[in-house]
Amino acid sequence: MQPAAWKEYYIDVVKHLQPGVSELFVHLAHDDAEMRAVTVNFPVWDAAWRQRDVDVMSSPEFRQALVDNHVILIGWRPIQRLVR
Repeated sequence: MQPAAWKEYYIDVVKHLQPGVSELFVHLAHDDAEMRAVTVNFPVWDAAWRQRDVDVMSSPEFRQALVDNHVILIGWRPIQRLVR
């Protein structure tokens, strides 16, 4: 996927979620010297890729897509309680 399409991709994912519990993995990190050093051997999943995830997840457009599509964000604890 091209970097310019990052936000559109994630918003499209949200728009097509089915009712129920869904899980979306993102890899949030800032594109800084430390993350570039950690991801030096991962040219596809590098620091810039992780920064794009941060930028999309914190964007007003993505947040609005969550609201528009009635998505409720939850953490692992509520899920753990449900499966017990």
